Amino acid sequence: MIAVTAATAVLADPAAAREVIRKPDLSVWGSDGHFQGYSAAQTLDLSSDVENATFTAKVAGSIDDPTYNFELNLNQKPDEQVAANRALGVGASWNAREAAIRSSLARSFGFGLLPKANYVRLSMDMNATQPVYVRGRMPETRANVRSELTLDGRPVASIAVGGGTTGQEGVDFSLTRPFDIPAEFTVSLRAADERVQDGRLMVKLVRSTW
Repeated sequence: MIAVTAATAVLADPAAAREVIRKPDLSVWGSDGHFQGYSAAQTLDLSSDVENATFTAKVAGSIDDPTYNFELNLNQKPDEQVAANRALGVGASWNAREAAIRSSLARSFGFGLLPKANYVRLSMDMNATQPVYVRGRMPETRANVRSELTLDGRPVASIAVGGGTTGQEGVDFSLTRPFDIPAEFTVSLRAADERVQDGRLMVKLVRSTW
């Protein structure tokens, strides 16, 4: 009933339709004068006063082997007190070979006298892939959890953990611009079968002013 009412309102008001239905994204490509593939995406803007919401349907690939994809993204709008503190995304895709689902969730917790600039942000990403032609097999899954600390509008540190059915469990710890040094230091550890297979320290220069 809600969907029918919304569709009726859009058809009755062309201005509303222009706001909800964004311009399609269309492209084709080829090689040596021959058609190779195409991509077509349509996005609906379902935003409200408190939330940005978009739904995107996409098909891409060749005519004989297309991949279909759907995505829904919700982002809370900031207000006078705190910055946007909630985001949610879900998606699915499939073709003749495999099917996949994805989801993401993020939330920020502001604190102190400047909750827009001081906050801890937690995010989680999950995905699962299943071959279509394989029966009785567990899907390949993976999940990543990340926490980021921001003080006075500047990212300070982050820690992330991840793993899945394919192994490759890992932990990343990143320290950004310590003591006003324009660099980011990241320690990354990767393990398989309870043994550390890869450990590294990475240094990346970052801009100290904008």
